[in-house]
Amino acid sequence: MQTVQLLRVFIIITLSFMFFYCFHQQLPCAHAISLPSSTAKNTSFLDYSTISLGGNSSARLFLQSRSSSNTLASFGLYSTDNSSFVLCVMMTYYSSGYADLVIGQPQVIWSANRNFPVGWNAILSFTGDGNLLLHNSDGTLVWSPETAGTSIVGGSLAVGMRLYGSGNLVLFDRNHSSVWQSFDYPTDTLVIGQSLCVGVNLISNASVTSWTSGQVNLHTRLNGLHFYFGSASYYKQVFQPTSLGNSTSQYCYAFANGSLGSPNLQIFSLPLARSFQFMRLELDGHLRLYEMEEATVRVVFDVLSNDVKFCDYPMACGEYGVCINGQCCCPSSSYFRLQDEWHPDVGCMPLTSLSCNHMGYHQLVPIGNISYFSDDSFQSLAASFSQKKKSLATSATDVYCKQSCLEECSCKVALFHYDSHDGNTGSCLLLSQALLLSQTKSSANHTLAFFKIQGSLPPKRRTSIAVGSAVGSLVLFSIAISIFIWRKCKKREEEEVYFGGIPGAPTRFSYNELKIATRNFSMKLGVGGFGTVFKGKIGKETIAVKRLEGVDQGKDEFLAEVETIGGIHHINLVRLVGFCAEKSHRLLVYEYMSNSSLDKWIFHAHPAFTLSWKTRRNIIMGIAKGLSYLHEECEQRIAHLDIKPHNILLDDKFQAKVSDFGLSKLISRDESKVMTRMRGTRGYLAPEWLGSKITEKVDIYSFGIVIVEIICGRENLDESQPEERIHLISLLQEKARSGQLLDLVDSSSNDMQFHLEEVREMMELAMWCLQVDSSKRPLMSTVAKVLEGAMALEATPNYDLVANYEPNHANVSGQICSYLPSATHLSGPR
Repeated sequence: MQTVQLLRVFIIITLSFMFFYCFHQQLPCAHAISLPSSTAKNTSFLDYSTISLGGNSSARLFLQSRSSSNTLASFGLYSTDNSSFVLCVMMTYYSSGYADLVIGQPQVIWSANRNFPVGWNAILSFTGDGNLLLHNSDGTLVWSPETAGTSIVGGSLAVGMRLYGSGNLVLFDRNHSSVWQSFDYPTDTLVIGQSLCVGVNLISNASVTSWTSGQVNLHTRLNGLHFYFGSASYYKQVFQPTSLGNSTSQYCYAFANGSLGSPNLQIFSLPLARSFQFMRLELDGHLRLYEMEEATVRVVFDVLSNDVKFCDYPMACGEYGVCINGQCCCPSSSYFRLQDEWHPDVGCMPLTSLSCNHMGYHQLVPIGNISYFSDDSFQSLAASFSQKKKSLATSATDVYCKQSCLEECSCKVALFHYDSHDGNTGSCLLLSQALLLSQTKSSANHTLAFFKIQGSLPPKRRTSIAVGSAVGSLVLFSIAISIFIWRKCKKREEEEVYFGGIPGAPTRFSYNELKIATRNFSMKLGVGGFGTVFKGKIGKETIAVKRLEGVDQGKDEFLAEVETIGGIHHINLVRLVGFCAEKSHRLLVYEYMSNSSLDKWIFHAHPAFTLSWKTRRNIIMGIAKGLSYLHEECEQRIAHLDIKPHNILLDDKFQAKVSDFGLSKLISRDESKVMTRMRGTRGYLAPEWLGSKITEKVDIYSFGIVIVEIICGRENLDESQPEERIHLISLLQEKARSGQLLDLVDSSSNDMQFHLEEVREMMELAMWCLQVDSSKRPLMSTVAKVLEGAMALEATPNYDLVANYEPNHANVSGQICSYLPSATHLSGPR
């Protein structure tokens, strides 16, 4: 036994010596991989190339190369939480002294799968046909240069892979010519020697802890560089190129030492590099130039600083913050306060949180002379809003604008720009994010901002008691305090008993258990309808934990979700693992869905990961079966009331599961309709919501919209489209009447082009579900049978998919408005 142990120790020491020798001597094998094939698995088991970088950071290295500036380029899988990895090129600084010690944390300069990180046991393969493939542990193809838009097999065959000291990853052919290189596909960073060609963009990260694509992007065009926050432009450097050569598609802007520009024009003059230098577009809208110096990475230049003022950046003063002459402040100290007194640029928050359960008490506070992005962006966005509200045309009034904001819970600020020739009409824009607001002293700015606040709720009725003396008052006050404490304790005790007595309730967890499972709620997955969702682990099971943000706001929704999901089980409904109801804490624990929510795949997916027609059809089938179970197979009919892509989760096999039952409504078998307050998400609401009497067929209408979005690959309201194409449902109606339905099919899906007849039938089914008259919509069980081929599709009764109504909630000059669903994101991915 001792001999075996000594032999094991000898082998480990020998392998360690070989690793350090190869690593520090930088043998040629560390720079390139050649055919016939190479495969690497992301595992830490006796793996010499998996290294810990401190904290939860780790890297699995495949290639390394040094540069003359004491930087080490590495290609591999990198994680900051030791669970989610991105395939990337990263740069680190190393000491040229003894042992060539690597110093500091890596700086990622390119990533392949930023929106689709992989886990342990993922596999990177360099195949015999010259392709580079990244598969997740379940075998799902996550990324390859081919999926990124480059045809390798169809062109020269790649026979090897090389990483240069500059950080450029290159696949080369037998002539050592480049077949594909990472420099052509930047993410948020450029290095010296790299170019941005027309049509190639930089996109910031979503946050400092997330690799996911954010809202800030740099568009490269022939006439210059355009900077956007979402769809709104906050800066553009425009010029007329003097010479475009023979091919405008190859027109590029090069990042050289000391400049960024085109062949004939230096757009930005930059400081000369003293060490390794890189440029990064960041989530606050800044384009910063960095240098690596030993253990530090420092900013040497803010590239847009000479052209963009502090107040013009998207995140200058954070949420609700107003920027005035380079200073951040709150709209009104009576209703808002700074989130951080020492850092005003973090933003502001309302003194009283907005509640969608008390919309009747919302109020608007006016602030004058407000600017929002550029004038062009404001007018463009306002025109889109005007198009959405057909009755506004070009003559919106401030009264209608304010009323529209009060009626839409997601609206936080209403902006109204008065026409110079008319003091009553102008342009209106509703904001769900109170960002990039600045105030000027000029009276020439006729834009007024109306900030939404939560008004005081009516006081509870109190019994008037006459007290004749100070002693009597003190006694009564003591009694009142005692009763208050007793009632509060009794209410909490009854509440605890109630939660413990929910029939068929799933496992009840303590708050501390879920705090440990989620690493103190550090792994955020997204934002749900009434809370934030975190990733966690209990035992061997990965879970998703939804934490309600404020019990008063979401308590009813919490009870609805526990009661609804706790007693039902179906393969197409998300499984509720457990819940927590401890003091003021309300949490729901679900099974974890590895492929997130449907919206990520049809609205924001990389072109490389376009869903096939078979997958889309199966997802639609899964949603239909889940809703059919809720509507017709439960003891009481259950109306979900918030069907949208964000609430459709996908497991590792892309099987659809309906989630987020916080707004659901139980309907007795003997009830034809129920009365309830309007709930759900604008853009997916059925017309009958206007009368507040609904049936489960409101879900069928929402389901119809989801089908159309899945087929078209876009949201029903897309303000990046030309005005006549902004509203998907009205566009669908127009195309149906003209016999041009297939014009709407997602152009990024080649697979759907081979199944156009099936696609057309699916669109006909969607229009059957979108009938304005709810009695003409099919049952979900009928929809499921049609999808299974057990029943023929009936002819669509008509193509009237947009309802006209006269608003009964506000007097809008007697005008007739068109009911056009608009998209507002109240829930994020799980």
